[in-house]
Amino acid sequence: MTTPWISQFVGRTAELRSIAELLDPGGPRLITLLGPGGIGKTTLATEALRRSQRPGRDQVLWVRLARLETGADVEAVAEEIVRTVAPTATTGRSAEDCLLDAFASLGAARTILVLDNCEHVLHPVARLIVELLSVNPDVTVVATSREPIGWTDERLVPVPPLAKDHALELFRRRAELTGRPIAADPATLELAARICRQVDNNPLFIRLAAARLRYRPLAEVLRDLTGTDSEAWMRWSSGVRAGADERHRNVGDVIAWSYGLCTDAERLLLDRMSVFAAGFDPGDEETRGGGIEYSAVAQVCADEALPEPVIAATLERLVERSLVSTHMTATSVRYFLPESVRAFARLRLQEQPDGSAAPSGMPARHRRYFRDKVVAGQAMWYGPDEMEWIDWVRGAWNDVLLAVETSLGDPAEAVIGLEIATVVMALRVPFLTGTNRAVTGLTERALAVIGDDPALSSLRVTAKALIGWIAVWQGRFDYTSRLLGECAAECLTDPVLRREWQEHTADDIGLPAQVEFTWGLELFLIGLDLRSIEVLSRARRKFAAVGDRGGTQRSDLFTVLAAASLATPEVAGRVVRRHLHDAAKTDAPWAVSWAEFAELVATIRHGDPADAVRRGRAAVAAHLDRGDTWTAGWIIHFCTVALATILSRRIESGARPEALAAAAREIAYLQGGTAALHRSMGIASDRVPLVVAGSSAARAAATAVLGAERYAAAVRRGGRMRPQDNELQRYFLGRLEIVEEADDSPDDAQWQELSPAERDIAILVAAGWTNSAVAVRRGTSIRTVDAQVATIRRKLAAADRSAIIHRIPGELRDRVRAESRQPLGRVRRTY
Repeated sequence: MTTPWISQFVGRTAELRSIAELLDPGGPRLITLLGPGGIGKTTLATEALRRSQRPGRDQVLWVRLARLETGADVEAVAEEIVRTVAPTATTGRSAEDCLLDAFASLGAARTILVLDNCEHVLHPVARLIVELLSVNPDVTVVATSREPIGWTDERLVPVPPLAKDHALELFRRRAELTGRPIAADPATLELAARICRQVDNNPLFIRLAAARLRYRPLAEVLRDLTGTDSEAWMRWSSGVRAGADERHRNVGDVIAWSYGLCTDAERLLLDRMSVFAAGFDPGDEETRGGGIEYSAVAQVCADEALPEPVIAATLERLVERSLVSTHMTATSVRYFLPESVRAFARLRLQEQPDGSAAPSGMPARHRRYFRDKVVAGQAMWYGPDEMEWIDWVRGAWNDVLLAVETSLGDPAEAVIGLEIATVVMALRVPFLTGTNRAVTGLTERALAVIGDDPALSSLRVTAKALIGWIAVWQGRFDYTSRLLGECAAECLTDPVLRREWQEHTADDIGLPAQVEFTWGLELFLIGLDLRSIEVLSRARRKFAAVGDRGGTQRSDLFTVLAAASLATPEVAGRVVRRHLHDAAKTDAPWAVSWAEFAELVATIRHGDPADAVRRGRAAVAAHLDRGDTWTAGWIIHFCTVALATILSRRIESGARPEALAAAAREIAYLQGGTAALHRSMGIASDRVPLVVAGSSAARAAATAVLGAERYAAAVRRGGRMRPQDNELQRYFLGRLEIVEEADDSPDDAQWQELSPAERDIAILVAAGWTNSAVAVRRGTSIRTVDAQVATIRRKLAAADRSAIIHRIPGELRDRVRAESRQPLGRVRRTY
């Protein structure tokens, strides 16, 4: 059999390098490319062998086993291999004997036997491989399979989904083949990237999605993936009649092939695991890609039909079959179903009794498990175990949100969803995960479902007060005021108090602790009102009286921040010192860090701003290490105010103009970066009066040096720092350099003259790719690329190749940066 045809290979640099090293003489003799259906194992093997094969010395023989029936015996598998290795072998002998003799007489310095699609005939394949390798020292076997062969010396090469940039590139290439190319504008590219992400960046599913573009626009393809009809994209087909594997004709067939190889227990566990949120492998240990720990699988999925003692072994088999994926760090492993597998399994779960919405069903068991885990965080907060719980909730966040979302179809279940939402809001989790909008939206929906049931008054008031707290940070001040009014109306029976409750800041009129807290925050952040200290202090006492440690700590913190920001130096110093002392006794890292933050605010206002900035940088480094972007962002904001004070003093002292300009640019960059960070979290900090006051002072100091136009340009440049890469924090710490961009902005009319292919090439050239590297990337000749680059230079009026970077529209600069980091780009630049 000939080598499979390959076209437009994309990405996989690390895997290609790894396979090339393994194929070096002296390497392992059985190399198995392992991954789920459609992930590109055969394509990767083809490309790797094309690059690694030594002409005249290596003989590569391909055998595709997919045509064999599941459970075929050794003789049938051997016969399939003989057809490739020894097609003229004499009859009358067993295929196994012919096979062993054929390899002994091949005569090549090394024979590489590729066994493609082994998962359904593992046992006979394993036996034949052992026999072949034991008698033929010059044979290397490369296998592709959805699960390991199982030989002792087998070397596994996991084949992950494509990197997001490569997935998008493949989608765009396949879209061009349909005659529906994807435009290069940011909104369209983001839509295409979401489609790739929704199909797990799986190459086959990306090709099937691109094929849909012949009939549907991008937005409708995405709706197929995210809408209520879970079956829709399972039926996607490429529409081709030749050149496609029968198992790969549609998404459902790809997964059904592996599903059919499972035992009953494996199928049952896979179906039940579909109640968990889909996950993905982020490709590193730092990024959280979702997934669940083993204890969640065991507690949610186990029952009499699937006893807990068998779940561990069953789960391992599903991992081996590439139906369940894992994300491993140095200390843990999390399990997840890719979105495609989850959609397939969920359809089957819905056909079973335990897939119903009843309290005994899997969705309800999932909901209660995560409710209990979330509620447990209240006892762990403000103690030595709080970081452990925070790490857990970050990893489980998609399932926490899913538990709330799936509760909304029934009032009784919505109570459980509301319990989850109120706890995560009270413990500030949405601020840590940047999901304030999602959480408040789900909470509002849950409130609508439970209605006005008097028995749920306490839960309803707590939820409204917490939404009001988040609404302050979103700049929705009228909404906060309205919610507080509704809470007061529900809690107070005296009609006079209902009308005049806001006048009683010094009196306890019977409002619950959470309402007092949100009210105090409104007074502090919006009104800059010193009376907020009394209201927040009262909230602290009420939380402490009911043993709510999280509420107590939160109220105490904002009491101290209000004193540091609004009170006299004497009062601020006394309150801050007391809070620091109390926090140190708890051994709670977050409590200590926020107490230090409060001290920092007091130092900026009443002490040495230079000392505050030094301590602020150390604090940001610590928060960056633990992934706390929320706290780090606020430290940077207040340190920016301190830097403005320092700048004003340097202006008065007559410092050198170039030094003043550098300091002013730093302030502007930090302001732009902080605003971008807060926007990514759903926070409108530029509307909060307390924040605006500090920002205005910093803007005035920087503008006095740079002028309004240069200051605004620097803020825009800072705003392009990417929150997802912690660029703001890295810049503040001196770990990232911002290079000022040229003033000659591109002519949009010139850019629009370029064809879609020319725009792609221009971006690669701007990223420092050589023409030869571009040719490899696009699967074309160097001569063609040379001509295209010359055309691009002419259309963009670029004096030389290096000038193309200055003709790239600003909204595409992130793509240039991304491409500059790809291994094929030989020149590295930072813009």
